[in-house]
Amino acid sequence: MSISEEPPLKSWDLELHLAVATFKKYNLWKLPIEEAQKLFIQVNKIEIPSNIVVDKVILDERYRQESIEHLEKGLKQYEDVLEEKWKEPNKPLHGEWIYAKEEEKSKNNEMDKVILHMHGGAYHLGSPESNRVFTFKFAEYAKARVFSIDYRLAPQSQFPAPLCDSVAAYLYLLNPGFEAGFKPINPKRIVFAGESAGGGLALATILFLRDTGLPLPGGLIGMSPSVDLTHSMPSFWDAEIEKVDFLPKKLGFREIGPSSPVADEYIVNAKALSDKIAQKKPTIVVHPSFTEIPRFQLYCANEALAIPYISPMLAESLGDLPPILCQVGELEMLRDEGILLSHKAAHPHEYQLPSYATKNFEKSPFKNPTKVILEVYDDMPHIWHMFTFTKPSQVAFERCGDFIKRVTSIENDDISIIDLLKEDVVSPSISISPSFVAMRVSTNGEIRELNETDRNCLKWDKIGVVPKDVNFSR
Repeated sequence: MSISEEPPLKSWDLELHLAVATFKKYNLWKLPIEEAQKLFIQVNKIEIPSNIVVDKVILDERYRQESIEHLEKGLKQYEDVLEEKWKEPNKPLHGEWIYAKEEEKSKNNEMDKVILHMHGGAYHLGSPESNRVFTFKFAEYAKARVFSIDYRLAPQSQFPAPLCDSVAAYLYLLNPGFEAGFKPINPKRIVFAGESAGGGLALATILFLRDTGLPLPGGLIGMSPSVDLTHSMPSFWDAEIEKVDFLPKKLGFREIGPSSPVADEYIVNAKALSDKIAQKKPTIVVHPSFTEIPRFQLYCANEALAIPYISPMLAESLGDLPPILCQVGELEMLRDEGILLSHKAAHPHEYQLPSYATKNFEKSPFKNPTKVILEVYDDMPHIWHMFTFTKPSQVAFERCGDFIKRVTSIENDDISIIDLLKEDVVSPSISISPSFVAMRVSTNGEIRELNETDRNCLKWDKIGVVPKDVNFSR
């Protein structure tokens, strides 16, 4: 791409255009996987501002062992489609605390609100260090402490390794040992937050906590969340969006790539898992399209795609979850999955989609609507938040900070969605239901009703169906 090209949209200035163009130029997808993982961290590392403190920690292994016990019970029905290596961690569980210097002297080691952050990177890239552009801004806008977890990555560690590590991080916050240096944190004072795959992992974690009866946090923020690993929604394959967004238009985003120690081991392990699945003949929820093409996710086998902790959008029910703030860009490939997930959570009875994954909805114990705020940002690509020099990024982080402050200050479960909203939303121009408010946010931060076309994806007849007749590469 020539840097002399004009921005694709009138609302983009040259700085934003060049920043997005730089991401489009990345050739990470063509490098050996372990080289791509290292380079992603190097190119995305930013300087620590003078007003921010970063404390790196290593969690005691007991948190992960407790998490493994929960997962062994909660995932038993899926064990025939999973690798066993997730139970054998290949490294200690690291994380980092991020907070503003004025928060350094918290009273009696107590924290009034904590953000548990899960970084993005398509489950095979990223770390807390590479995604600090998000955690630094959370600390600044929410005036909160952020704990960002360095969960294990695919293909070295596939599902449910990241889920195991995120649950372990949450257990660490709820029941810290003396060595942690802080008192147990009230779960209602914790907000999960993640961008892209991190948003998907945050939703997967909260679903798992709900399903296993563990305490739920106070709320959740999904920034361009990746919640449909079948890549079934129309926006993923939209030609006009492809011109603007920087994600690669490819099932799974990348193949295993050139031969390398990690790639070669992955191929052997994937074959072994495929053989295991063929022998066990599991009876879990799948769609025929899953097995009509070769495996395409480094994170999981095709047969596992509809597991709700892999593709939360396909969950039987998204009811009875803590309040959710979902932010998506109008011109990002993951837009539709965020929109559908938001509607499913707020209206569980109305959106029993897709039918093959929700046929037992009537037996679900989780039918109460989840309170959801959906924000669709005009003209924005995937995780535009990282372009912090833009007004839409500043507005999005400001709204995240406001949501965190509001949701962690609520003392009981009987709350109105009005309690979660900024004053500018409570107006005749925005329709508000008891469990749902959806809005467009302009590039100047002004709000209005959703466009009618934003809801077209709710009528899509191939939800949760892996596409096969598509152009698989840019």
